Amino acid sequence: MLLCFLIFVGSLTRSQQKSVAERLGYDADAKLLIIHADDLGVTHSENAASIKSLANGPVNSASIMVPCPWFEEIAAYARKNKSTDLGLHLTLNSEWKHYKWGPVSSLDKVSSLVNKNGYFYALVDSLVTSGVADEVEYELRNQVKKAYKAGIDVTHLDAHMGAAVSTPDFTAAYMKVAAEFRLPVLLDSRIYSIEHPQIKELLTENTAVVDAIYSASPGDFQKGMDQYYTSVLEKLQSGLNCLLIHLAYDDAEMKAVTIDHPGWGAAWRQADYDFFNSPECAKILKEQNIILVSWRSIRDKITRAN
Repeated sequence: MLLCFLIFVGSLTRSQQKSVAERLGYDADAKLLIIHADDLGVTHSENAASIKSLANGPVNSASIMVPCPWFEEIAAYARKNKSTDLGLHLTLNSEWKHYKWGPVSSLDKVSSLVNKNGYFYALVDSLVTSGVADEVEYELRNQVKKAYKAGIDVTHLDAHMGAAVSTPDFTAAYMKVAAEFRLPVLLDSRIYSIEHPQIKELLTENTAVVDAIYSASPGDFQKGMDQYYTSVLEKLQSGLNCLLIHLAYDDAEMKAVTIDHPGWGAAWRQADYDFFNSPECAKILKEQNIILVSWRSIRDKITRAN
């Protein structure tokens, strides 16, 4: 699945300002790529596979789910590995059948975000129906605060299941929290229109432009992840690209968590791990002259440029 969009910063067009590549010190036509692992903190399996992949490359970025049960393990890793590019996978949903979590905030402060059992809703649609934007902003801010308190050098923010960007009001809350902490955000045009007035007014000269987001679909998984990722890398265009992946082992823990959920399940995550730790992946990246960049460099050279 290829998702393309342009962000216009203020009244400037892309022809009137330097590209992200140029602002990061590369040629304007460079093919830049962030290979980004989601869902750290959700299980030990997810943490272990992601940590190994970040150490071995080419996976060069990841994001942490602060409310999840294995947050403390990945926070301990982050404290000891300050140079690792770790952002936050801001979480407003708890989607698995028997494995649940809720907000980091007091339930009485974010009651619109939880079901009768005090857990986040499983479905984004339920959050959209019941959620209050002020409470979304409150919870997202507290997730960032908890991460900083745990000693994580947060490099960026993105949205688990797209929940934090599922309405213009929620997206505005997401961007306000990012601006407060001077962090770049991943903006996804699948979920909302970047042209919405409420969103456009929050874009500044420090907003990084993401040209394309890639993420495998269940159909891609059925055809084979090697085929999908090889195609993505061989056809990658110039500009800033972000490839979203999920790394874990196809073990008993991950199978139990993702039971009855073949999409993004244990086998899916093992397939992601296998490809991005393979010699074939490294070979394609080299042959295609793909430059790996991090959210940290975007944060430091663009978001916090002035």
